[in-house]
Formats: sequence, C-alpha cells, structure tokens
Amino acid sequence: MASPNSEALERYKNAITAASSVVGAAMLLRRFVADVLPDTALGALLLLPPPSSRRHCVVIEEFDGAFYNRVFLAAKAYVSTLLAASPVPLMKASLPRGAGAEQITLAMRPGTAVVDVFDGAELTWRLSSHGGGGGGGRRRGGDDAREVFKLSFDGRHKDMVLGAYLPAVMARVAAMSQGQRQAKLYSNEWGKWRPVRLRNASTFATLAMDAALREAVVDDLDRFLGRKEYYERTGRAWKRGYLIHGPPGTGKSSLVAAISNHLRFDVYDLELGGVRSNTELRKLLIRMKNRSILLIEDVDCAVVAAPRREARGGPDGSNTPSVNRKVTLSGLLNMVDGLWSSSGHERILIFTTTHVDRLDQALLRPGRMDMHVHMGYLGFGAFRELAATYHGVAGDHPLFPEIEALLREVEVAPAEVAERLLMTDDAGAAIEMVAKLLRDRKAGTEEDGGGYVSQKLHAGTGRRHPRASRRGGGAVVATTTRRGVFGDEIGMEISHGQGRRGVRGRGRGRR
Repeated sequence: MASPNSEALERYKNAITAASSVVGAAMLLRRFVADVLPDTALGALLLLPPPSSRRHCVVIEEFDGAFYNRVFLAAKAYVSTLLAASPVPLMKASLPRGAGAEQITLAMRPGTAVVDVFDGAELTWRLSSHGGGGGGGRRRGGDDAREVFKLSFDGRHKDMVLGAYLPAVMARVAAMSQGQRQAKLYSNEWGKWRPVRLRNASTFATLAMDAALREAVVDDLDRFLGRKEYYERTGRAWKRGYLIHGPPGTGKSSLVAAISNHLRFDVYDLELGGVRSNTELRKLLIRMKNRSILLIEDVDCAVVAAPRREARGGPDGSNTPSVNRKVTLSGLLNMVDGLWSSSGHERILIFTTTHVDRLDQALLRPGRMDMHVHMGYLGFGAFRELAATYHGVAGDHPLFPEIEALLREVEVAPAEVAERLLMTDDAGAAIEMVAKLLRDRKAGTEEDGGGYVSQKLHAGTGRRHPRASRRGGGAVVATTTRRGVFGDEIGMEISHGQGRRGVRGRGRGRR
C-alpha cells in the first residue's frame, strides 16, 4: 500500500509534466504565428490595439540644461490662449504691472490639463511640477519648483505633431510676440529673472540731451545692430558696453529707457547685492535672452568693496562666509568680457555711476566699456527742449534771455527743472518757477537746500582742460570741444588706440 507522501509526489510529477507540455506547445504556436501572421493580424487575434494607436507623449521641460527651454516658453504662451474656451476647472489669472484690465492672462495650475484640436486630432496638454521642496513651493533660499508640460496624443499622429503641430505652435507664439511686442524689465530674485512690463516713455526725442551727444549715441547703437558679419569675421562677441556717468538727476536712467525703446530690447536690471556667488552670476547671464540690455546701476557702490579674487579661507583652510555669498570684481570682469560674455549675442551692457573716479580701471578699459557717455548739467538748449516738451513753448519767451544767462553761471540738473515745469499747467508760471530756482541758486538762498548741489560737491572731481592726452596702454585720446547745452565745452573723445569712444559734456550750460 502506497504511503500518502508517495501519492503527493506522484501528483506533483504529473503536474510538472503537464505544465511543461503546455509551455512547449505555446512556444511552438508562438513561433508559428510569428512566422505566418503579420503584427497587425496578431494584435487583432489577441484583441490588442495596434502600436500606432497607443498614446504617445512629448515631455517639454522648463529648462534645457542651464538655459530656459524656448519650446516650454512657447507652449506656456500658446496654452494660455486655449484656457478661455476650455472647461478647465482650475486656472490662475495674472495682470502684469502697469497693464490694463484687458491684458489679464490665464495660466494652468500644476496637475490640470487642456485639450487642443489640430487637423482633426485631439492633443492633451498637461502641466506638472517637480522639485522645489514639494507642493510647487519655494525652497528656503533656493529656486522655484520646475514645471513640465506633457503633450499626449494618439500614436498615429506622431509625424503630424512633430512635423506640423509643434512648429505651428512656435510660429503662432512668435507672431503674437511680434504683434504685442513691449519691452520688459527683469530683476533678479533667488537666482531667477522676474519680469514686469517696461512702460517708460522716454525716447531720444523727449530726452534733454545735447544734439551732438544724442546723435553720437544713436549712431553708435545703429552701427552696432548692423555689424553682425563684422563681429563674426573678427571673432568678437556681438556685444557693446556703455558707461553712463554724471551727477544725480542728469538723466542717466532716462537714457537707458530711451536706448531700450530705440532698440526694442528688454532690460535686465542686475542687483549685484542680491547675487550670492559668481556661479549664480554666470547662471543669470546665460539665462538672458538675446537682443537685450544688461543694466548695473550705481556700479561704483556695487563693486567698491569687492575683492579682485575670492579669499582662500582662514589658517585652518575653512572658507569665510563671504566667499560663497558675494560677487567678486574678478567674477564681474569675467561676465563683462570673459568667455561667459559670449553665451549670447546682440547684447548691450550698461553701467551707470555718479562717481566714475571710484571705479576700478579694469572695468573701464576698451572692450569692456566701449563708449563713455557723460550726462552733465542743464544748458539753455536742453532747457528749451524741456519747455517745448512740457508746455509747448517752441518760440521765444521774455524770460529766456535771463534763464540763458543764469545757466552760464549756475549748475542745475535737468530733473530739478523738470520738477518745476510739472508743478503747474500754466506755461508762464512754470518758466517763472525755473527762473526763480536759478536766481536762488545763484544767490545761495534756495528754500529746499539745494540737494543736488550738495551731492555734486560731494562727488566733485577736477575738470581737465581740453587737450590731446595720452592714457594708459599708449592710447591717444583726441579731444575736440564745442559750445553746447551741457557745458561750456562739449568734448568728443575718441580713443584710437583701443577703439573706445567717449562722449562727454562738461561744465556749465551754454549754447
């Protein structure tokens, strides 16, 4: 009589034998079907959809390495046009600073989706986010969470999506940008650029400048734009540097806005105090768009205490806290004309300062600051432009001879005169206020204390007589003078040795 253990073992052997037979038969059947039937017939036999009808997905990330992904930016702008007519239950609305209510823009929230139709095919845009400490929030002291668009569609439309749909999206966004082009002002925050609309109406036509100075700057800008092939042929980065210096209230910031409006370039206002390291400075630089202006205002205050190189640490080899949290002058110089300055093209770099004598000479050499523009005190010609702009006084006025004589004797900033012209809508009363300001300035009896004068005296630097001079590096600077609205003498300085061109207005106003 067989034991129970023997019967269990026999049943186990029989099961193994049966399973082996089934597996062998299945393998033979699979080989036969694969040799005889095509893939589509096999899928139909097994009730599976064909591979081409399965959902495909294109992932579009916010960043392409260290750069912003242009496809992501275009997708974000395009999807915002779909949201108004879509049944998306959750979206966010924003209104750029200075924009009207008709310019409210819609955007998707992470986790939501919207459907688009193109040539009869349905495509789904879905937005998600990752990183940033979860929940799409900001990490303490770090960057925001990165967003990702996922474009899903039927696999049969893959060629159409890649060859027609995505290019059509890019073209539509480009057309939208061209039709609604308005300069933007970017500021750096937590290692990222944050934009607002730049709605400064300053132009070269409305700016109180000497005619020769205005013409020199405009000609230099236009020549820069048209010299792409020249920069490529000479192996130079397609960029131009301007140093704008002068006393407070003389229109340095207004000149920057006029340059932006003339070129239709965005302005990136870099606050060096908010940059934590040279590495972060490089990231900000390479994330700038082409055809843009990088502005560093009051650069003398930003780099006056910056060491040429980072400290190496204490005796024990440890780094001081400032090493990893400050921008050094060396890092700034590399940004201006080092290898990283070639990360983009058609860029303008502008430094402004009230105290040009405080700047390190390494910042001022040709190739870094190619053109020096001095914004001086008001002259009579510039005053007449202000009177015509603010009150339409295009001809003569009984007080003009007195004002012209006073401007030869006292120094006044254009901003001070503009403030008086804005105080009333009566042209005669406004011009009388200007005359009173100049009389009081000459007599030293200003009621407001003459704030601009005190700052000017604090920053005062010796004035050189116009003559040919020789500067460091053997460059000869030829200086020609003429009577102008920004000074007794307008100096046009051209450094033939290194190609730097300086335009400078000096002294008291006279024409």
